[in-house]
Amino acid sequence: MEEAYTIAHLSDIHVGEKGFRRDQVLKCIAEVNVLTPNLTLITGDLTWRGLYKEFEEARELIDGFEQKPLVIMGNHDAYNLGYNTFEKLFGERMIQYEDDQIFLVGVDSTQPDIDAGHIGRVFQDHLHEVLLKAPKEKIRLFSLHHHLAPVPNSGRERDILTDAGDVLSMLIEDNVKITFCGHRHVSWTWHVESMLIIHAGTVGSPRLRGMPDQSYLIIRIKNEEASIYLKFIGKKEKLIRKFKLD
Repeated sequence: MEEAYTIAHLSDIHVGEKGFRRDQVLKCIAEVNVLTPNLTLITGDLTWRGLYKEFEEARELIDGFEQKPLVIMGNHDAYNLGYNTFEKLFGERMIQYEDDQIFLVGVDSTQPDIDAGHIGRVFQDHLHEVLLKAPKEKIRLFSLHHHLAPVPNSGRERDILTDAGDVLSMLIEDNVKITFCGHRHVSWTWHVESMLIIHAGTVGSPRLRGMPDQSYLIIRIKNEEASIYLKFIGKKEKLIRKFKLD
């Protein structure tokens, strides 16, 4: 029987935050190593204030994954020239990855020293060209830190991507099937036309916004269907949505 293509989606580690749950992050890493996913994706906020020592600790923790994750920046990482430190310790702030089944593009949606996210017309045009070149037989995926649509149960709405409408239109036009976000510390999914938007919770912050514990997501893709599971660290995974990719 053909095995599912498995993605572990983590976000918002927040090294350096008061009350940072290093123990939960370590448990999460151990669980993902047992899971042996095809892909591990971390959608930003590795740190609390973008400080060098915070990035060093984040690098040490992330090196504990047996499979090297794909990592993008979050707004907290962009404080205090953190975008420069990110590039020194993690590499490019825009990522592109493909294997025999998926084609993924990840972008830095942050702006230095502010929380709001933005991509911009020039960058959108570039992303559009990149996505158009993706092989048609591969599932197109997109990732960023900021959310593209309001997330329920996460408090007063703020910091949504300032050009979210234009970005959503582009992604749907370019046949992106799943977009991965973080930022709000609440796990949620939205189905917008032909695309699924997936928001991961937090694996290390104590600010859970009503969630009972730190968590991450597991996505299994098989027979042109994606199954999304919510995984509270140390607990059993729970199916929260099935989504047809055709």
